[in-house]
Amino acid sequence: MKYSSTNCRHFSVAILISTICLNVSVSHSEEQADLTDLPIENLLNMEVFSASKFTQKKSDAPTAVTVITSQNIKDYGYRTVADIVQSVRGVYVDNDRNYSTAGTRGFNIPGDVNNRVLVLLDGYRLNDATYDQGPLGTEFPVDVDLIERVEYLPGAGSAIYGNNAFFGVINIITKSGKDFKGKGVEVSGRVASYGTDQERVSYGKHFDNGLEMLVSATRHDSKGENRLFFPELNAPETNNGSTSHGSFDNAERLFGKFSWQHLTFEAAYSKRNKGLPAGNYQAVFNDPRNQNGDQHVFFNLTYNNQVADNLELYARAYHGRYDYPGTWVYDDPPVTVYKELGLGRWWGTEVRFTSTHIDGHKLMLGGEFQDNYHLSDDFVPVNPPNPTNTAGFKHSNDRYGIYLQDEWSLLDNLIVNAGVRYDSLSYAGDAINPRLALIYKPWDNTSFKFLYGTSFRAPNANELYYTDPTAVGNPNLKPERIKTYEGIIEYQPDRTLRLTTVGFHYEIDNLIQLKEIPSLIPGGDPKNQYINVGVNKAWGAEFEVEKLWDYGSRLRASYTWVNAYDDSNNQQLVNSPSNLFKLNFSTPLFDRWLRAGVEAQYTSSRKDLGGKQTAGYPLFNLTLTSGDKLFTGPLKGLEISGSVYNLLDSHYASVASDEFVQRSIPQNGRNFRLVLSYRF
Repeated sequence: MKYSSTNCRHFSVAILISTICLNVSVSHSEEQADLTDLPIENLLNMEVFSASKFTQKKSDAPTAVTVITSQNIKDYGYRTVADIVQSVRGVYVDNDRNYSTAGTRGFNIPGDVNNRVLVLLDGYRLNDATYDQGPLGTEFPVDVDLIERVEYLPGAGSAIYGNNAFFGVINIITKSGKDFKGKGVEVSGRVASYGTDQERVSYGKHFDNGLEMLVSATRHDSKGENRLFFPELNAPETNNGSTSHGSFDNAERLFGKFSWQHLTFEAAYSKRNKGLPAGNYQAVFNDPRNQNGDQHVFFNLTYNNQVADNLELYARAYHGRYDYPGTWVYDDPPVTVYKELGLGRWWGTEVRFTSTHIDGHKLMLGGEFQDNYHLSDDFVPVNPPNPTNTAGFKHSNDRYGIYLQDEWSLLDNLIVNAGVRYDSLSYAGDAINPRLALIYKPWDNTSFKFLYGTSFRAPNANELYYTDPTAVGNPNLKPERIKTYEGIIEYQPDRTLRLTTVGFHYEIDNLIQLKEIPSLIPGGDPKNQYINVGVNKAWGAEFEVEKLWDYGSRLRASYTWVNAYDDSNNQQLVNSPSNLFKLNFSTPLFDRWLRAGVEAQYTSSRKDLGGKQTAGYPLFNLTLTSGDKLFTGPLKGLEISGSVYNLLDSHYASVASDEFVQRSIPQNGRNFRLVLSYRF
C-alpha cells in the first residue's frame, strides 16, 4: 500500500529532509581503518572464513563467496538481515507479512521459513531445533548495527555444516569491543514510516588486560501497514478484503560478547511479537487478536588456540532455546480463540583440529553433537475451552556429525579442496555428503573453479509429528537430497575491477511437500501430510562485476538467469523468477560531506500456487549519510542519515503460501527512515 503522504509535494519535502537526517553509526577500531580506507585490492579479494571454516582468500575458497560489510550496511540503509541478503547475487526475498524468506537459484517454496538455508551467527546455528527456521527479519536476535560483515556461501554446504546447508550458508559475523572508538558508548534512535521507531544503546571496549567486551540493547516498535487489500476476500463479511488494524511488529534484543585470550563468550535474548491480520492458516481475517511471537535465547562459549606447531584447536559448547507463542481466532463455529506454544530446547558441542603439518596440505578434522532434549507444539482452544480438540506434538531427538576436509596445494597454481561429512540423526537416519573443488589459477589475476557437492535437509519435528483434526504427522519422512555442480571464473584484470561468472546445475530428490492424502478410515475426510515426492532440477548462470575507485566510490552489479523446473512435467517451479538484476552504487558527495548509496533491483515474474503469474517488479532505494567532515567539535561523534525505500512507489507482491486464501501478499509502497546516532 502507498505511504500516506506520497504526493509529489510531500515527497519533495521528504527528499530534502532525508539529506539532513539520520542513520546508525558503524564504529571502527582505533587500530583498524574504515573499510572505505582499506587498499582496494583488499576490498576486492577479502579473506573469508566460512567457506572452509578457516581463513582463506576469496579466490581460493571452494565457492563464489559474497561479502557484505558493515560499510555496505550503512551505505544502503539495510534494516534487517533480509535486506542484506536481498542484495546478494542470485538471492530473492519474499515476505508474507510475518517472515522474510530467502530464495536462491530459482527455489523458494512459499512458507518454508528458510529451512533450506543455514543461518549462523559467529558460527553458531540459529536455525531452531523445532521448525529449522532461519531468522532473517525483525525476529533476528541481534541488531544489524552490530554486524561486522555477512558471508554468503551459495551451493551445497553439508560437507562441513551438515543439516540445512542445502542451498547455501549465511554466516553473520558480529563486531567486537575494539570496534568502538573513544569511550565506547554509542546511542542510536530512528523513526520510519508506519509508526515505526527504534532505539539502541551499545558499549564496547578493549581493555589493557586483554579483555574485550560488547553489550547492546535494542527496542523496536512498529504499528505496521494496516491498509492491505486482497481482492480474493472482497466481501462484506471480510471487511471488503481490506485490513484495518493488527499488523504491528514489536521486538526487544539484548546481546553480549566477551573475549579474553583464547576464549569468547556470547549470549543473546530477543523477543518479537507480530500482528497477523491477513488470515494466515485460514484464521478469521482482519481480527486484531491474531498474532504470533519469536523468542530466541542462546549462550555460546568458544575456545580457539594454536595448541602446537602447525596445529590449531577450536572447541565450543552452547545452549539454545526458541519459543513460538501464538494466538489464533477461528470461526469453527462458534468463534474460538486458540493458543499455540511451540518450544525448542537444545545444547551441543563442537571440536575441530586444523593442521598444516604436512607440506602442501591444510587438514581439518571435526565433530559435533546436539541434543534436542525438548521439542513441542501445543495448539489448544481456550475461549471457549475444549480439551478434546487439541493438537501438536512432544518429542526429543539428537544428532551428531563427523567431518574431514583437506585443502591440498597440488601445484603452485592448483588447489584441490576435498571434504566429506557423516551425519547420524536419531529421527532421520544417516547421511554422507562429499564436496570436491578444483581451483586452478593459471594467472595471478584469474581463478577457475570446478565444484561438486551434495547436501541434505532432514525433516523437522513439525513435519514429522504435528497432528490435528485436519493433518497427520509422518515419522517415516526421509531427508531431502541435492546434488550441485558449479563452474566459476573469477577475474581481476586490475586492482579496481573484479568479474565473476558462475554456471550451475542442481538436482533435488525426496523433496518434502505438504500434500492431501486419502483418509485411512473408509468414508473419512482426507488429511494433510508431509511426504517425500518429486524431483526438481535447475540450470542457471550468474554474472557479477565489482568496481572500486580510489576516491571512495563503490559499484556492485549482478545478473542471474535460472530455469528451475519439476522434472516430472518440465513445468517452472512455483515462486521461481527466471531473471534477477541487482545494482549497488555508493559514492562520497561534496568533498565527503555526504555519502550516497543507490540500490536498484529487478525480479521477474513468478508462478503462484494457482499456476498464474505474479508480476515482476523493479525496486529503487536511496540512502544519504553524513560524512566525516559534516560535524566538528562536540558534534564530532554525531552521524545522521535518511533512506527512501521503494523510491518509485512500485506496486508489487510476494507469492503466498498455502496457509493463505490469497494468491499473493502485497508489499510496502514508498516508505522512509530517519536515523540519528552519537558516539561518545
